[in-house]
Amino acid sequence: MPKFPPIPRLSIVIPIGRDIAAFESTLISVLENPVDGSEILVCHDGSYQDPFELGDEIRFVIADSENPLELISAGASQARGRFVHVLSDGLRATSGWIDEALEEFEVYDCGIVTPVIRHETDNTVVSAGWSDSVAGLCKSANQGQHSVEKSKSRRAGAYLQGSFWRRELLRSLTDALTTTDLLEASYAFHHIANEAGWKCSLASESELLYAEDTLPWNTPSMNRGMRTQCVNNHFSRGGWSRSLSAALGSAIASITRPGQIVEAIGRGLAPILSTSLDQRVRPNQVASCNQHENIVSMHSRTQAHAQTHRRAA
Repeated sequence: MPKFPPIPRLSIVIPIGRDIAAFESTLISVLENPVDGSEILVCHDGSYQDPFELGDEIRFVIADSENPLELISAGASQARGRFVHVLSDGLRATSGWIDEALEEFEVYDCGIVTPVIRHETDNTVVSAGWSDSVAGLCKSANQGQHSVEKSKSRRAGAYLQGSFWRRELLRSLTDALTTTDLLEASYAFHHIANEAGWKCSLASESELLYAEDTLPWNTPSMNRGMRTQCVNNHFSRGGWSRSLSAALGSAIASITRPGQIVEAIGRGLAPILSTSLDQRVRPNQVASCNQHENIVSMHSRTQAHAQTHRRAA
C-alpha cells in the first residue's frame, strides 16, 4: 500500500523578496531550528533556482507575480498545515519559537498570533506586534525595551511579515484585499478579521531575531501615513475631518521627532486614497469566527458522544 506523508500541523511560508541574502538568512535559521510536524514552503515568482538543492527539505511554490501579498497568498493556498507562519526576508527563527505561538490558538477566537522580534545583538525589542497611538498608526509596540508584558486586552495587531494565522482565515483575507503593500495588508487584515470576530494574541516567549533597530515598514513616510490613516478611516467610517484631526494630533505628538512630521502630513491627506481602498476591500470574503466556533463545538460534542458510547460498550 502507498505511504502518504503525515499532515503537518504548521506550514512555514517564506516569500522571496528582492534581498536574496536576507531570504537565505531567514531560510537557514528555520532549517537550523527544525519544528516537528511542520513543512516549509518557499514562494517565488519562478526566478529562484534553488542553488543549494533543498528540494527534499522544502516545497517551492511559484506565483504568477512578484507581488509579496500574492506570494504569501500562493503559499497559504498550498499550505497543508492547520496554521500558517509567514516569515519574511531578514527575520530569523530561534530555538522553540513556534511552541507558545501555537498554544495561543487553543483559544477558539484567536485567529492571529504575533511573536516578539528582538535585536540580534542587544536583545532589545524591535517589535512586539503593533499598536495605534496619537503619534502614529500601526507602529511597533514595546520598541527599544528589554521586557515584554503580555497584553491581555488584545488590542495590538500583527505584522503580516512575521506572524501566525489560522490557515483558512489567512486564505480568506488574501482574497479580501488587493494591494502590493504589506503594511497596508497587515493593518487592513487586522480590522477585517476583527469585524469577523477574530482576535490577535501576543506570544511573548515566541521570539524572532532581526539585525536592525527598526523594521523597514516602520520608517516614517507620507505614503505610510496616507495608507494607514486611509485604512483607519475606512473601518471607522471617517473622512476629511477625522484625517485632519489625526494629522494635527500626530504632528503635535511628534514635535521632537521631525522625521515623523511627514507621516503626519500624509495622515491628513488620506481621504485622497479612500475611493481606491473602497474598491479593493471585500470583507464579506472572510471566514467568520462564529462559523469556526460552531465547528469546534460540533467536534467537541462528537468526541464526547463517542466517548460515552465507548464507556457504555
